[in-house]
Amino acid sequence: MKYIFIPLFLSLFLVANDDIEKIQEELDSISQTLSNDVNIWKSYTNYNLYLDLKHKLDEIDSKIESGDSSKTLLNSKDILKKQLQIFGDLQSPFDKLVELPKLEQPKKINNPFDIFTSFSHMNQNLKHLQEYLSRIDEVERVLELLKRKRELMVALSQISTSSIQGKIEAVDRDIEVFENLLSSIKNTAEIYRNRIDEVNSEIEREILAHIANLLHIAVTILIIIAISFGLKYLSSRYLEDNQRVYMVNKAINLLTISITGIIIAFIYVDNIEYLVTILGFASAGLAIAMKDGFMSMFAWFVIIFGGSIKVGDRIKVVMNGAEYVGDVLDISFLRITLQEDVTLTTFEVNRRAGRIIFVPNNYIFTNLIANYSHQTLRTVWDGIDIVITFDSNHKKAMHIMKEIAKTYSQGYTDMTRKQLNRLRDRYNLRNTNVEPRMFSFISEYGIKLSVWYLTNAYATLNLRSNISSKIVD
Repeated sequence: MKYIFIPLFLSLFLVANDDIEKIQEELDSISQTLSNDVNIWKSYTNYNLYLDLKHKLDEIDSKIESGDSSKTLLNSKDILKKQLQIFGDLQSPFDKLVELPKLEQPKKINNPFDIFTSFSHMNQNLKHLQEYLSRIDEVERVLELLKRKRELMVALSQISTSSIQGKIEAVDRDIEVFENLLSSIKNTAEIYRNRIDEVNSEIEREILAHIANLLHIAVTILIIIAISFGLKYLSSRYLEDNQRVYMVNKAINLLTISITGIIIAFIYVDNIEYLVTILGFASAGLAIAMKDGFMSMFAWFVIIFGGSIKVGDRIKVVMNGAEYVGDVLDISFLRITLQEDVTLTTFEVNRRAGRIIFVPNNYIFTNLIANYSHQTLRTVWDGIDIVITFDSNHKKAMHIMKEIAKTYSQGYTDMTRKQLNRLRDRYNLRNTNVEPRMFSFISEYGIKLSVWYLTNAYATLNLRSNISSKIVD
């Protein structure tokens, strides 16, 4: 019988020893996971170490106060102080864990761009909530590991000969701490969630209110645009003069933009008096820095309401010694746009044509601008010069040149007579002679004959070429 119990006891001992090793391995794995992968546990362990060092320092201080001033005791005190300085002033291991992220508070939306900022604030608040809820998962993970560690320790205490009751009690204290922490974080998270829902709801209400405001503005602007299109349609339907139609459409565009700008300014500017003050100071500075720009804007009013230049007029501009002749395509707020045509100027001076020329409006104050087709006038005087020898019959030559010019320019002569009669109410016209004119002068190489006649302001070269050909023939 004795020989039967000995093998049985040995087999049970080996099985128990094997179980102890497996339990110990799992306990080591849990301890390693807590130490390396869980930040909360690291903070908690450091805090316990801090309390332990502080308790030891208090004990040393008590011994020193009681009269024990040995060198070993003083050295130990210095070492403990240096170690405590590394930790700083730890009040709680979970201060950062329970600290709530700062919420993005609802703000008044003053312009459409603030809508995107408000959406960003809502998303940021939701991210804060997700980040805080992830802390709960981390605490639950620690609790799960601690509870598993306690189960293993209890199982180990039942098969091990050594007593680990103290360690089990320490784990129980850790479990209690983290259970209280988990309960506190969950309660705080619920309050935090409700607060985020409240804040995001307020932000959402602000967004919806501003979107509704934007829709009202859009409808108002669409109505203004529709009215402007209607006025343009009426002007093109009932006004026969294309120039008047163009000017009316320009005025409608300017009025539409101005009304739209004023509406937006009154909606988005809370303090109009403040805006006027700022604009007053800004205008003074801009008037100096952008003198030419402001002069061009002022010149635009002079051109439009003065009537000296209109779209479609043929004008000549002299800028920095260069001459340009072309038709006015557009008169914008800052510049006049010309299309350069083939004229006597391009033939004799530029040798180029077809270019688009941009003339700042303020040039009407400082440079020469000649209008070939001002108001009702559509003709200009042009002249052809020839030189004959002194022994030639200059009287007969003058008669031939004048008759040819008179014949080919007759239509323009009659047109100009009517046009000048229309201008009498506007200008004091003294010389209204529109018949071709003939002049003769003595020059170095002979007698210079010059004939002048009226021609189309937009096609001077054509008539000039025809008359020249007939004179030669």
